[in-house]
Amino acid sequence: MDEGTLHTFRSLAQEVRAGFEKMKEASGELRVVHGYLESKDMVEAYRSLCLPVRRAYNESDRISFRKVCAVLQLSAEPDVVDGLSQAVDRYEKVLTDLNSTTTLNDRQLSHREVFDAWLDASIFGDFAGKDKKYRALLDECGKAVEGIAVRITELIANQVLELDDVVADALGEERRS
Repeated sequence: MDEGTLHTFRSLAQEVRAGFEKMKEASGELRVVHGYLESKDMVEAYRSLCLPVRRAYNESDRISFRKVCAVLQLSAEPDVVDGLSQAVDRYEKVLTDLNSTTTLNDRQLSHREVFDAWLDASIFGDFAGKDKKYRALLDECGKAVEGIAVRITELIANQVLELDDVVADALGEERRS
């Protein structure tokens, strides 16, 4: 079993938990922006969640969701494989959602296009113009674009936490809450 990869994934899951905590802390003060209710520091809070989500989602990362699943599949006990199967099924449903589309302001948008642009904008900001695509989507289609991105971010983050429980079981470690 590649315990190094599994331990690194557990650290990634801790980053997800910290991102969720930061979001909870930031959710207190609400304001209206362009007719939408928005938490004052919510965009910044999501940035801390987006980095670990991007690593889990990015198939070329050594601790991507699918690579960690492959490690577990090869070396885990049958009871761990059952939990792994459930986690994989739920993750695949999220990825299926990425292949769906939504029409906003007469434009058909791929959820994957929105999510990928959101991750680049959240993580890299305006560095090398990485936020241009996301900003253009917001300008053209409105804040509903953000709703799509936030929902998928949270779904993947929750799947990271579910897989972390499976990893903990495989390593014989305590589950974290």
